[in-house]
Amino acid sequence: MLRRLRNRGENVTALGRNSEQASLRGDSEDSEVPTSKSLALPFHSGSAPGNSPRVHSQNDSQSVAGDSTLVETAASALDHDHPSNRDKGIEDDPLGLSLIYGAPNSDVDIIFVHGLGGSSYRTWSWERNRNNFWPAWLRHEQGLSHFRFFSFGYNANFHDSNNPLSILDFSKSLLLHMRTYRQEDESSCIGTKPIIFIAHSMGGLVVKKALIVGKHDDHYSSMLSKVHGIMFLSTPHRGSSHAHALNTLLSIMIGSSSKVYVSELESSSTSIEDIREQFRAICSSWKLVSLYESLPTKLLPGVKRMIVSKDSGVLDYPQEISGPVDADHHTVCKYHSRLDPNYLLVANLLREMTQNIISQVTLPIQRDFIDDDKRVRLRNILGVWGDVQEDLDRNLFQAFPDSCQWLHHQDSFIHWLNTTDNCHRILCLTGLPGTGKSTLAATTVDYIRKAHTERSCQYYFFVESQPTKRSLTHCLKVLVFQLAISYPALANQLLELHRSSGFSAASQKFQVIWKTIFQEIIFKFDFDCTLHWVIDAVDEADTPKLLAAHFTQMEPRSSIKILLLTRPMEDVTGLIKARLSTSKIETISIESTINDIQRYVRSLVHEILPDDKPTQETIIEQITKNAQGSFQWAKLTLESLRNNWHTADDIKLALNSVHEEMQSLYQRMLDSVKKQPPKLQSIAFIVLAWALCGFRPLSIAELSVALKPDHDGFTSLSDTVVQICGQFIRVDNDTISLIHNTARQFLLQTSSTIEEYLGTGTCHDHLAITCLRYLCQDHWRQTLSRLDEDDVSHGDRLINIYSKYPLLHYSLNHWSFHVSNAISGASAIVTLLHLFCGKFILQWIHAVSLSNNIQLIPRAARDVEAWIVRTRKNSSDTNLSVTLDSTELLFLEEWTTDLIRVTGKFGPDLLRKPSAIYKNVPPLCPESSIISRTYNRGINSFITVKGLSVEGWDDRLARLPFGPNGYASKIRCTDVYILTLMSHPGTVIMWYRETCSEARRLEHGEWVTILETNKTGSLAATSGRITLRVWDLSTGQQLFSFMKSSPARVLSLEFINSDAELAIGYDDCSVISISLESSKESVIFIREDPGLYMSYMRSARFMALSSDRTYIAIGFLGRPVEVWDMSLSKNSEPRICIRAADKCLDEGDPFNSPDAILWHPNCSSVFILYHDTTIVMWDLVDDEQVEFGDTKAREIVLNYDGSLLLTSNNNGCISIWALPKLNLIYHLESEGFVRDLSFSPDSRHIYDVRGSSCNIWAPATLVRPNEGDSEEISSNFELSEPVYAHDHAISQSKVTALAIDDEDEYFCCGRDDGSVSIHSIMDGKRVRKVTNHSTSADIICIGWSSSRRYLASGDDSGKIIVKRLLLKGDEKFAVFPNAELRVDDGIFQLLFDPEETLLLISTKSSDIIWGIHSKKVSYKKTWERAPGRMWLNHPQQPGWLVQLWPNHQLILQWADLEPPTAGTSDTLPVDDKQDFSDFVSFNSVISPDDEETVTSVVSSINNYLIVEIIPHYYSLKTGSGAKWGLVSLKDLVSLGHISAEYKTLFHLDPEIQHILGCYHDRLVFLDHMNWVCTWKIGSDTGLIRRLFFLPRDWINALSLSPLAFSKKGTLLCAVGGDVAIVQYPRGF
Repeated sequence: MLRRLRNRGENVTALGRNSEQASLRGDSEDSEVPTSKSLALPFHSGSAPGNSPRVHSQNDSQSVAGDSTLVETAASALDHDHPSNRDKGIEDDPLGLSLIYGAPNSDVDIIFVHGLGGSSYRTWSWERNRNNFWPAWLRHEQGLSHFRFFSFGYNANFHDSNNPLSILDFSKSLLLHMRTYRQEDESSCIGTKPIIFIAHSMGGLVVKKALIVGKHDDHYSSMLSKVHGIMFLSTPHRGSSHAHALNTLLSIMIGSSSKVYVSELESSSTSIEDIREQFRAICSSWKLVSLYESLPTKLLPGVKRMIVSKDSGVLDYPQEISGPVDADHHTVCKYHSRLDPNYLLVANLLREMTQNIISQVTLPIQRDFIDDDKRVRLRNILGVWGDVQEDLDRNLFQAFPDSCQWLHHQDSFIHWLNTTDNCHRILCLTGLPGTGKSTLAATTVDYIRKAHTERSCQYYFFVESQPTKRSLTHCLKVLVFQLAISYPALANQLLELHRSSGFSAASQKFQVIWKTIFQEIIFKFDFDCTLHWVIDAVDEADTPKLLAAHFTQMEPRSSIKILLLTRPMEDVTGLIKARLSTSKIETISIESTINDIQRYVRSLVHEILPDDKPTQETIIEQITKNAQGSFQWAKLTLESLRNNWHTADDIKLALNSVHEEMQSLYQRMLDSVKKQPPKLQSIAFIVLAWALCGFRPLSIAELSVALKPDHDGFTSLSDTVVQICGQFIRVDNDTISLIHNTARQFLLQTSSTIEEYLGTGTCHDHLAITCLRYLCQDHWRQTLSRLDEDDVSHGDRLINIYSKYPLLHYSLNHWSFHVSNAISGASAIVTLLHLFCGKFILQWIHAVSLSNNIQLIPRAARDVEAWIVRTRKNSSDTNLSVTLDSTELLFLEEWTTDLIRVTGKFGPDLLRKPSAIYKNVPPLCPESSIISRTYNRGINSFITVKGLSVEGWDDRLARLPFGPNGYASKIRCTDVYILTLMSHPGTVIMWYRETCSEARRLEHGEWVTILETNKTGSLAATSGRITLRVWDLSTGQQLFSFMKSSPARVLSLEFINSDAELAIGYDDCSVISISLESSKESVIFIREDPGLYMSYMRSARFMALSSDRTYIAIGFLGRPVEVWDMSLSKNSEPRICIRAADKCLDEGDPFNSPDAILWHPNCSSVFILYHDTTIVMWDLVDDEQVEFGDTKAREIVLNYDGSLLLTSNNNGCISIWALPKLNLIYHLESEGFVRDLSFSPDSRHIYDVRGSSCNIWAPATLVRPNEGDSEEISSNFELSEPVYAHDHAISQSKVTALAIDDEDEYFCCGRDDGSVSIHSIMDGKRVRKVTNHSTSADIICIGWSSSRRYLASGDDSGKIIVKRLLLKGDEKFAVFPNAELRVDDGIFQLLFDPEETLLLISTKSSDIIWGIHSKKVSYKKTWERAPGRMWLNHPQQPGWLVQLWPNHQLILQWADLEPPTAGTSDTLPVDDKQDFSDFVSFNSVISPDDEETVTSVVSSINNYLIVEIIPHYYSLKTGSGAKWGLVSLKDLVSLGHISAEYKTLFHLDPEIQHILGCYHDRLVFLDHMNWVCTWKIGSDTGLIRRLFFLPRDWINALSLSPLAFSKKGTLLCAVGGDVAIVQYPRGF
């Protein structure tokens, strides 16, 4: 009965708590509790449970049973961790002081002390489950991660009948354990840093007593001087009323004597009183927090009591912070998760207690994981796909148990692993091939993660045989991805960077990723611990030296240790040796690995050979000795021995052959392949070719397809591959690869053997042929057409068919890689490329567009170009010249050009509508282009385009207009935006770089001279005469504004110190930094001493700060350029750049003056452009100057990595030069004064601002073959001849106005030279010149009568010329003069009446009726404040006009512009079936008339009018503020002259960029992506049809104004000096 009731009492609180359990637990890492192996001191098991209860009579038992239950519940109430409630089978919590977590260089020591009946871990664990041990969570909290956490355990078990200890004894034990705590050095002792106690219940009294005792004890006083504060959790400072009852029950019911420490808890205890009084005298300098329970604790079913009352739970001291906790005495110190409100309260209070101690607050780390959505987004942003843990898992799987332990005992590794200083930050382990470096790397990663935390270690395994995995950029991306998924705060920063600036590392180069992500984000991030990066096979990287150089120079905020494993390489070890203060090199010696090799050999020999101990030991000894540290050698030897051990000679042969050299073993393996039957040989060599030369390892499914059609029907291909390939191939996770890189090297040396069996040239030839044949199948177009190209949820829209077509992904992505490495001029390659380009290339473009990987198109072009270059270089070979026709190469060369141009011009359109490649793209390409000649079907085309005089591609991608009076002075380019600065009125126009559409405008509000952006492209700074402003480019919001503190002129701006400050260079030779947050200024540099050659001070003309802020270059008029080292003292002298021509000048003669100064990104050299167009490259390291004379340059700019120099001359010509030799690679003949230049971040495009527009150029020469991570980009141009290009637009006058006749046979165009001419719609050829205005005038308006008899043209000077036309029988026009007149205001519209007797001239301030025959004004109406309005001949009443205003319409008579009289109208046919009930009126949202303009009006056959209304601030590029309205002529007729309301096309507003016209009952318009769309008037928005798109450079050419659309569906679009005639034969 007693046992049953006791068990009942044990479960009381558990039952009450089950309903309160939260689903959110601490992270698995957080919830791990150190075992005894990790504790600072040995600990002892808790005392055994007390004796069994005595036997009583029945009556006694009933009474006693209730009391006994009260014993249990009362005990657990005072401190609830009763031993009987502990989880069975779990080791008791330790006694003494246990280290929970020790942060490197910790700031504070936190010590937890439990209470009565408690223990060091379960007291602080929800439901006593040590997996819920919340003190371990604190290290992940902001501001607490740099602390050490301890838990103190003592024997307060009231079941122990032999425990005579008191609170004094417990306090002395606490002091003793604190004093004797040691780790590695003296700095780890307790008492060297501030101490805070967190105590529960009686534990608070133990702490108080310990401080009282130790305060005056010389052994402890020094240590306790570091006490900073105490947090009490339900501590009975004045005792508890339940203590006496507990002691009595312990004595009576359990047979145990009363406990001294329990007696001391009684309210009347003198001990309690003494502690309280003595503690008051010593605690005045400490921070004190007292939290008390606010809920009663369950003692018995239906019985609850408050164990520690508020009065007893607080001290009532002045410095004390106190308050209730929503918990009972049990749960006041137990929390179910990191989101538990009580846990958050305790953590926040702990932060407050330590806020004066912590030198730096760490970044918050909310969780140690991120959700799947963020992982996918990070993978897309970083370009990391596949399993990043694959290489680690594979190498760990191959590791022999307990291998590589030798490294963990090396002093250099221990020091590298456990210290946080910069000493030996990099540890480089070098070893010969086959020494097990990859396995060592994997086991080291595993060891670090177990010894520290999983997220503290990142890794990367280079693989030379896989181009992706040998890439430095991929290494950086994988490291960033591992960090991001471990540190959510870092992940959020990367996602925010992508959101705000559009930055994506997927296609960026090494330097861009290093600067943008590593230097600007990772190295500034506080990771709350030391990071360890393990990088394996550095020697297999593309450029190992580059990686090592960057690692040795990094300066992170958090401690980052790097372990490099590599073969001996001078490029890497030389850099390490040069920095031995922070780096160390160790060699993997034979002695280091001999024990591991011996264990490995021993285990396999016992498995391979019979149970012959002497023979086994002999073989083990020989292999271990001869391996000489090479695991690979030992492994291959054992594999050879596995099948050759039957006789002593077999064993001797195996051991001796392997012993001689590994190459002989590889040769034997190759010979074994040759000895197989021909069919198996063929399969084996094909597999070896894929493993040897594949861009990446193939899966078994991919290989199965690659072997077809010759080899098919395998029972188990993976087993077949392993067996027939001579042990060269291994299969891991259904993926084939070579056993080791040494095998790859051997096979490359003997590749002729494989190629001989393949019979198709090199291995790459075979792979290229396989991929091309796979792509050259007729079914692909039908297969791709079945996919939903509008579904972009996965990014790759082919993802659902890869399983059905396994080789599709590989072939799409990598066919060109193998072509680039194939034999030059190989006939099989040429034949397949001809077939592919002539019939299937559009299918391939369709597929890569669906895969959202359109950058494959220019990459393929570069690969094929590389192959053609090699072929031409080797064309002197007689055999090649006979078999290869030059026209075949020309055909392929044309395709390399077209692929690049198609991507540049139509890339965004193809991503949006991949299938447009078949019908839309070829007609829009120049007639002479190979894609047009091959795939444009003329009259049977989807669309037809005529009228363009330029037959070939132009290098201009787009022209961005600023408006008639807009002139830009600066241009900058980021990953997302193009920024153009119009100095007056201080406006920055931002354009989207991909779509060339206007994004927004930044209004500085004064004359602006300087525009600069930060490195990530998220911020911009502008400098005016009075103010400086900083802008957020993603939103266009002004973030900061400062008044200039100096009257001097600003010469340079630069963001510094993680974009927290601006460096401002003034022409008084000073550089000032200003904090963006505080506006505080500080001096960076002042040129005080003019020094040599500077006898007097002059104002600087130019200033340039090096990117590392070490140097500043200053240019003066007539003086040499100075370079100052800002790190030296003020008395230092500058370095002077004196040209050779200036060295012979007499004293006082002026020097050549600099016009521009640029720093190379490496900060070791500077480029100076002089007034005589000489460019000097000054190497500051070697103090050498190289002069390049007569460059004719006026403006210069470097690309991002300093490999290319862009210049412009006074005539508007642009040149690109390759550095360092300044080889001319491109020259563009153009005209117009170029004010500024810029490269795109990827150096593929160049930008200039001239006149009133920005030009975007995409020279094909910037797309070089085999461009990758190499920093020597200029080497790609060494053998290239310069390309000379011509701007076709400069030779023609531009079309400024268009009109089209009603019969759809002719159109009329006006130009900016004042000419007006008629052209045929059939071919665009000019039929007749009509008239000439002044050559300095632009034709801005043309009116053409419906019968084509009269034509009026108006120019921007107000002159109007009217001509009478006669169409003769030979389809030629005769032209007769009619009238010339001039108006005083800008002309809006010219409109003839249906009878062709009157001409309406609408200007800004008047409307004039001009008599054609009378040749005089018959009516004129003037306006004081007239908004933009338009006129339209009434479709049904010849004598009427429709006047359209922004918010109303009027029907007027032609004769007098007055409303018609009543009863003069006929009934108009209007489609009454159209439902416009959901449309709303403009009147609710319309602005005042003078703020809006009607810019376009079209009418449908069912008598509806659609108008386009824009505000004066409207931009055609953004559509901001534009409205489109619909009105029925029926409503106008029924209301007479009273205005009818416009019905807004609100559902079309987001779609429409510009209205083109009406085709029957359909509205035809251009959307914001330049697609021509139709909408049936009155239908739902879902019925919009997108028909075809127009090239971006057409639409941006003249801001959409020169567009015309005929009633029969012909679209005219002005393109420079031409008019593109676009027809859609299928009908709109």
